Amino acid sequence: VLDADQAAKHQIESELRIAIAAGDFDVVYQPLLAADRVTLTGVEALIRWVSPTLGAIPPERFVPIAEETGLIDRIGLFVLDRACRDAAAWAPLRLAVNVSAAQLRNPEFPEQLGAVLRTTGFSPGRLEIEITETYLVREAETAREVLNAIRALGVTVSLDDFGTGFASIGFLRQFTFDKLKIDRSLVADAEHSASARAMVQASVAVARALDMSVTAEGVETLAQADVMRVIGCDELQGWLFASAESASQITARAIRQAADRAPPRRAAH
Repeated sequence: VLDADQAAKHQIESELRIAIAAGDFDVVYQPLLAADRVTLTGVEALIRWVSPTLGAIPPERFVPIAEETGLIDRIGLFVLDRACRDAAAWAPLRLAVNVSAAQLRNPEFPEQLGAVLRTTGFSPGRLEIEITETYLVREAETAREVLNAIRALGVTVSLDDFGTGFASIGFLRQFTFDKLKIDRSLVADAEHSASARAMVQASVAVARALDMSVTAEGVETLAQADVMRVIGCDELQGWLFASAESASQITARAIRQAADRAPPRRAAH
């Protein structure tokens, strides 16, 4: 079984190398909506890959292999570049991109990020880099320097999957985040559990005190959306509103929203 698993990993690694050389990945986007459940505020970029021999492979399968083999840097930069190019036309929508701990360990990452912003012309103020607390807990000193360098570019930083790990109020004060993303497991529990709701409320209160906005992830029911809105989350994200969509679908959404918000044209006299 171990040999078979190693062989499968080796095959994925080999095909990843070919896919990187060919730019053979797709980037899709999950909408983020304001708490009113109507206004599109931004999108989160998500990578997709279809292996020519193994078919569609989920990111949770191939990303760890990319991290182990050092391929994640090139894949991550591909996603950043593609997403910035796609989202350039969606102003003022914000673009969120997940960055793995392995990428952040690369001391050249902030410089690479700056280069992507320059070559794509994407506005740094519209870009959010999402990171998880596991990386911060393990490598606090390095992380602080990296985050400071990212923010110096004008890019905002979000703490992803909050509520699943070790982050405390002291931890949140130690690092400077612009946004807190409440993990989907806490969002799901809050629909039925008073203690989970109290945890989300406390998280929102801490975020407010530290001048952070709050996004609820993984919203799947209207009840969850209502609970998160009442508690005070600024944004909602999840399958209830939309699955991941292509760049052209997001373009169509952005155009519809801009048209809906445009002031009525005055009749010519």
